[in-house]
Amino acid sequence: MSEQAAPASTTKRRPDFAPHRAVAGLVLLAILVVAAWLRFHALDASSLWNDEGTTWALIGRSFSQIAQDAAADIHPPGYYWLLKLWSAPFGRSAWAMRSFSAALGVLLTLVTYRLALYLPRRHGSPPLTAWLAAWLAALAPFQIYYAQEARMYMLLAVEGAGLFWALFALIKAEDAGRRAAGPALFFVLIGAAGLWTHYSFAILPTAAGLAYVWHLLAARARGGEGRALSRRFLRFAGLNVLMALLFAPWLPTAVERVLHWPQGGDPIATAEGLRLTLHMFVAGPIRSAPELAWPWLALAALLPPAGLWALRGHFTAPALGLWLLSPIALMFGLGLFSEAFLKFLLAAAPAWCLLTAAAPLAWEPSARRHGAATALIALLAAAAALILPGYYADPNARDNYAGVARYVSVLGDAQADLVLLNAPGQQDVWGYYNPGLPILRIPQQRPPDAEQTVAQLAAATADRRQVYALLWATDESDPDGIVEQWLDRHAFKGAESWQGNLRFVIYTLPAHLTCTTLDPAPAFGPAIVLAQQCQPETPQQVSPGEAATVALHWLAVIPPSASYKVSVQLLNTRNQVIAQHDSLPAGGSRPSDAWQPGEIVVDNHGLPIPPGTPPGAYRLIVALYDPDSGVRLPVAQTDHVELGTLEVIRPQRPIPVDVVSMPHHVNRTLGPVILAGYAAHAKDFSHAPQTPLRPGDTAHFTLYWQAPEPLPADWPPDLTFTLRLGDQSLEAPLAGGGYPTGQWQAGELVRAEFDLPFDGSATVPVLQVATDSVKLSPLPAP
Repeated sequence: MSEQAAPASTTKRRPDFAPHRAVAGLVLLAILVVAAWLRFHALDASSLWNDEGTTWALIGRSFSQIAQDAAADIHPPGYYWLLKLWSAPFGRSAWAMRSFSAALGVLLTLVTYRLALYLPRRHGSPPLTAWLAAWLAALAPFQIYYAQEARMYMLLAVEGAGLFWALFALIKAEDAGRRAAGPALFFVLIGAAGLWTHYSFAILPTAAGLAYVWHLLAARARGGEGRALSRRFLRFAGLNVLMALLFAPWLPTAVERVLHWPQGGDPIATAEGLRLTLHMFVAGPIRSAPELAWPWLALAALLPPAGLWALRGHFTAPALGLWLLSPIALMFGLGLFSEAFLKFLLAAAPAWCLLTAAAPLAWEPSARRHGAATALIALLAAAAALILPGYYADPNARDNYAGVARYVSVLGDAQADLVLLNAPGQQDVWGYYNPGLPILRIPQQRPPDAEQTVAQLAAATADRRQVYALLWATDESDPDGIVEQWLDRHAFKGAESWQGNLRFVIYTLPAHLTCTTLDPAPAFGPAIVLAQQCQPETPQQVSPGEAATVALHWLAVIPPSASYKVSVQLLNTRNQVIAQHDSLPAGGSRPSDAWQPGEIVVDNHGLPIPPGTPPGAYRLIVALYDPDSGVRLPVAQTDHVELGTLEVIRPQRPIPVDVVSMPHHVNRTLGPVILAGYAAHAKDFSHAPQTPLRPGDTAHFTLYWQAPEPLPADWPPDLTFTLRLGDQSLEAPLAGGGYPTGQWQAGELVRAEFDLPFDGSATVPVLQVATDSVKLSPLPAP
C-alpha cells in the first residue's frame, strides 16, 4: 500500500463513515482513560525491588551527587534528574515515584496514536488504525508493567517514540517542500534526551538514520532531484551531529561504562530467543501470566510482518521495521537474553503496536479489514483480562521486600535479631521499608574473601537470636556459598521462601541446648545411629512464625552406602504433618555417603512453625530416607524416631494475614468467620501442588481461618464447616477439634489440615460454613 498508489479522483464519493471530530476525540479520550486506569490502578501494590530502591536513594541526593553516583553506575543521570524534579511536588513514596512512569505510560499511548495518524487511510474515514494502535498500547501488559516501575524504561520508550514521531514529521514536511525547523529541533532534543536516559538508546537514532537514508534512496529511484536529496542528507547528518554534541559532556563516561557493561545472559538458541522476545511483547515480564503456547506466539509473530506488507511502498514502513528490529538485533547481538535485560525490548514496543495495528490494512474490502481489526481488539482484550488481574494481585510481581519487611516487623526483635543482605543495592530498597533491625551486609566484596567473611559472620551473630537472610543473585555475590554454608553449620535453618527472585531464609542461632544421649541409640538401617538429640528445653515451646530447633548427632557404624535426607516433622493428634524440614545433613555440607565409621556428624534443623498453627502439644519425629526413591530407612519396627513433645503457644503479637504465604488468598466471610485463604493439592505433594489427582488419591486441604474483630456477642463455642468434592464430603470443626472457636481471640489466624478422598466425580471443591458457601479453585486432574 502506498500513498503514491492512491489515484487522484475528481468524483466526490461519500466516505464509509465520517465521524465528527468530537466523536473521534471522545474515542481517543476513552482509550487514554483506560490506559490511565490500568497504569495507576494498584500502583504501589507490589513491592519496590533492588533497582527501584536505588532510584529512591538517588533522587534524595543533590543533582551533582546524582551525576557522580550515576557515573559509577551503568546508567546516565537523565532519568534520575527528571524524577527528582517530579518528586519535589509529589514526594518520594513508592506511589509518587511510580506515578512518573505511569504518566509516561499514558503519554506513550497518546504518542502511539499520533504516530499511527501517519499511516495511510482513506480521506474522511475514521482513524481506525490509530485507534487500534492506541488500544494495543493501552492494554499491553508489557507497557503496563514498566509503567508501574520507578525505573527509566518507560521514559526510554516515550523518547524512542518521540524520535520517530519527529522523523515522520520531518520527512512529511521535506517531501511537501515545507520548512521543517520544528520537527528538526524536536528530533535533536528528544534524541539527546534519550541518550542521557539510557546507553541502549543509541540504537534508535541509528535505526532512524538508516530509515531516512532508505527514504532518500527510494525518492531518488523515483526520479527525485539528486542535488536536493543530497542537501537533505547533509542537513539530517547535521541534526545527528548536534544530537551527539548535546550528549558530548557525558560521552567519555558512557564509553567507559559501555566497555565494562555487565555480562549478559547465557548463550541461547535462536528459537528460544525468539520465544522470549514474543512472550515479552505479548505478556511482558508478568510472573503470574500463563506460559503462552507456540501457536499464540506464532500468531503474534505474523502480525508485524503483515503490517509491513500492508504498508509496502509507504514511507513509514522502513522506519517502523528498523525501529522494531534494532532493539531485537541488539539483544541477539550482545546475548542479552536474561531477565535483567529483556526490558530493553520496551523501546521497540510502540513499533510492535503500530505494525500490528497496520496488519488489518492488508485485508480488502473494508468490511474484512474492520472485521480483522475487531477480532484483534477482542483478542487483545481477552489477553489483558487473562493476564492483568493476576499481576495486580500477585505480591511477588516484583521481589517482595515489602512483604518480608512486614513479616520481620511483626516477628523480629531489634535487640536480638539481625537482617542479612548479600547483594549491592539491597541496602537501598531495605532502607525504604526498614523495620529497624540491625543490618549486616555480607559478603562485602567480590569475589568474597572466605576467611574475612566467616570472621565477620561469627562476630555479628555472636549474641543474636535469629538471622533474617535476604538472598539475591547468590551466583554472583557468593558463588562458593560461603555465607550459607557457615549458617547451615552454625545455625538452625528454618522457613525458606521465594519472594519473587528474592530468597528469604530465617536462621535461628543456637541458644543453650540440652543434649540427651539416646540409650539404646536407635539404628537407621545397618549403617547409621542417632547418638544424641539436643533441644533448648523440654518440652520446647515455640510460637507460630518462629522455628523449633533440634540438633541431631549422627554416628556412622559402617560407611553409609547412599546420601540420605533427614526429615524432621511435627505431627498433630491425627498424625497429620503440620511442619516439616527436609535437608541433607548439615544443610548439605555433610552428605551421609562421605561419613566415616565412628565419626559424629552434628546436624542442625530449624523447624518453622506455620503462622496460624493452633496452640497445643505436638509430636516431634525424625526419619532418614533415600531422596531418589522416597523410601525411609527402617528403625526397629517403624520408620522414624520420636524426639518428644513440642508445645505451640499463642504468639504475643498477631501475625498479619497479608504476610502469610498461602497459594490462594480469599478474605471472604463465611457465616461468622473469615476464610483468609487455603492450599489444596494431592496429599504429600505440597512441594508439587500441580501434580494431577487421580481417582483413589487423597486431596489435602490447608484452610486459613480468621476470627472477626471484635468477636460478636454470639460467637459460637465451636463452629463446623462442610467441604464437598463431588460425591465426597467432610464435616468437621474449623480447627479439627483440637482448638474450638470458643478459645480463639479476636482477629486470630488459625490454620487447619484436612484430607478428603478424590473419586474423580468433580474437581471443584465447595466449602460451606453456616449458610454461606464458596467454590474453591479446581484441583489439578489429568
